[in-house]
Amino acid sequence: MDTTLREALQESMGSISHSIAVTAALGLLMILGLVTFRSVMSEIVLPGIPQFKGVPILGAMPIYFKHGMPQLLGSLIAIGEDGISYANVVNNVLVSVHDPAMVKEVLSYPEEIASREGDIGRMSWSPFWTLRRLIGESLFNYVGPDTSHHRNVFIREFNSTKSNAEKFSTISQIAQEHANMLTGQAKVAEVDNIRYSADNFAIALWGETLYGNPHHYIGGRVLDLSETIITLAGNPWPSVWYSIQLFFKMVTPGEPTRTEAKLREKVAKVIEANFEKLEAYEKANPDAPLKTIRNLSVMTGGGRTGPLSKFAAEFTNLNLFGGHHSIGLNVTWSLIELDNNPECLKKLMAEIDSVDTNDFTSVNSKMPYLDAIIMEINRLHPTVHATLRVINRETKLTASKKPVVLKPGMLIYLSYLHLHTSPEFWGPDSYKFMPERFLGNYDKSKPFMSFGYGPRNCVGYKFATLAAKVYLLTLLKTYDLQVKEHDHEMKLGTLLETTKPVAVKVSHRF
Repeated sequence: MDTTLREALQESMGSISHSIAVTAALGLLMILGLVTFRSVMSEIVLPGIPQFKGVPILGAMPIYFKHGMPQLLGSLIAIGEDGISYANVVNNVLVSVHDPAMVKEVLSYPEEIASREGDIGRMSWSPFWTLRRLIGESLFNYVGPDTSHHRNVFIREFNSTKSNAEKFSTISQIAQEHANMLTGQAKVAEVDNIRYSADNFAIALWGETLYGNPHHYIGGRVLDLSETIITLAGNPWPSVWYSIQLFFKMVTPGEPTRTEAKLREKVAKVIEANFEKLEAYEKANPDAPLKTIRNLSVMTGGGRTGPLSKFAAEFTNLNLFGGHHSIGLNVTWSLIELDNNPECLKKLMAEIDSVDTNDFTSVNSKMPYLDAIIMEINRLHPTVHATLRVINRETKLTASKKPVVLKPGMLIYLSYLHLHTSPEFWGPDSYKFMPERFLGNYDKSKPFMSFGYGPRNCVGYKFATLAAKVYLLTLLKTYDLQVKEHDHEMKLGTLLETTKPVAVKVSHRF
């Protein structure tokens, strides 16, 4: 565990000792759990829907704290034969929705009915509740009419063919630079963790694209901060500790704790340094096309120079931890699966040799087997393997086979990984890596939601996918790669990662 993360987790429990903090937290949670237990004794929260009861008073909380949300979701999915089940987690009702039609319905709800965060003054297990305090407001938290406009700005910048074609040469250049770093002047090198290299490529790419700062990754500060933010957002203890402080009115609802404020100061310093790079670039290149963050700013009311718009400034915080992990993990899992399936690698290399990979159109739309590989990686190993919504207004879940009324405060968890790997939807070979699933006229009725669904789907997935494709191609054109071990498994945390570092031997092809 890196120093920043260790300090943040320790300080999230305050200056008192860990054992006292845990005791206090559990004591308060038992009180809250007892209140919840008594309130639900007289009624069934979701009549006719399977309930995972856990232990008396605390419900499923011990499982969540000991094993994490993924295992709890697994238990809920196992009992929810009709695609829905629920459990009490202290003072919250957690509902697992894992039927494709119901998942699409929940993801289509407007923010007035279901949002990512819910009431900022009420205890919530939503990672977005913690995330707001760590990085401030962002597109994740937006509700109302501004949401559509700001989403459309992102889509024009990151999901349009024209915009990505303009970014292609930058992606290719940085991909080659980072591929070359793997061996330097040597012909062969042992890479301890290829994901570290892929993440740094993505961080450098975002730094150059946004600010004109390709050295954004140097020193590891961005990666360390990113890992800290992601871990804290997905860890239950920051939510517990914050809830205790809310209960005793030690914090203003929605405002960061002292520790969280310190982390935000570290984020602000990185952003400030990037903005200085941006201003220096703009001064030295007055006639050059605008960098992406400036373009986003202009499209949302900012000037061509000077301070960024409020929206663009918020994105600088969001981008510090978001965006590069999807690229890095895509590349990492691709190398693992291709190494385990040499016949797939052979087909891909034949396709690589048959097209001009320096041409945007070829890479973007004339490499069907590469596209199929990326789709299959996102099916088997979706970086964001689950998401949630917090119910804000009572509503009926119409896609359910049984009557279901979702009530304010309920947390609805949606497992993409389950939808992507269930034999019910994908057949008996659902866990097998088979890019051929996505060749030709593949069955689009099968549930595939790696980038979300509906009005809140990912606004930058085409840029991220293009970046992952280019870096993967660059690695394969430059090197013969051998993944050192063949027992890599998935670790379900905030993101879907590998259980251990992925060591790779790289040898120059020519």
